[in-house]
Amino acid sequence: MNHDTILAVLPDSKDDAKSLKEIAHAMGLEISSYVDWVRVERRLSSSLRALARWGWVALERRQREEGHKFWYNAYWKTELAKQSEENMLS
Repeated sequence: MNHDTILAVLPDSKDDAKSLKEIAHAMGLEISSYVDWVRVERRLSSSLRALARWGWVALERRQREEGHKFWYNAYWKTELAKQSEENMLS
């Protein structure tokens, strides 16, 4: 999984944070079957954990408000990632 591709679909603010499934959809990853979803989830979550360790991505554990009340992680870019993008564009 390419880190630049992941960062490109992540929102800039905590208020707009995306779940793993929302990130996969935004990246156009195929998750039509359970097996596809497991593969995508493993690769994507591994990449997101690495980005969080490096300080490029922030995450927060949240509980879904509607439907089943399960827990999930929501991700967004940190200031470090935003500054790096600006430097690359300059």
